[in-house]
Amino acid sequence: MKLFKFFSIITVFFIYSCASNFYQVPVAQGNIISASMLDKLESGLTKAQVRYIMGTPSIKDPFNSNRWDYIGFEIIGENKRSNVHHTLVFEENKLVNWNKKIASEVNENLKEKSKEQSKRKLEQ
Repeated sequence: MKLFKFFSIITVFFIYSCASNFYQVPVAQGNIISASMLDKLESGLTKAQVRYIMGTPSIKDPFNSNRWDYIGFEIIGENKRSNVHHTLVFEENKLVNWNKKIASEVNENLKEKSKEQSKRKLEQ
């Protein structure tokens, strides 16, 4: 009987320790824009060249075909890691201007925040 209780306690301990550290899958929604993609943008690129670099835009304004919006975010577990909204403006089929619309504090120090989150998960 004591052996049964011992194995029961050990089993509960192992189940609890494994259950608290599940891997949380990063979920990306919309367009994920990297810094290397933005580095390739330059004034004068055609819409086809921009689509090749950045992919298809999230939103094409039906009333203004010269404006493309790229919107996206990434969530890991319950935490939002990054949030992007870039607007590209064209004139006569050439890229004229692009800017980051949302300056979010979520995007700052992403590498440090992800390392910090990993450490917390390992310590638990």
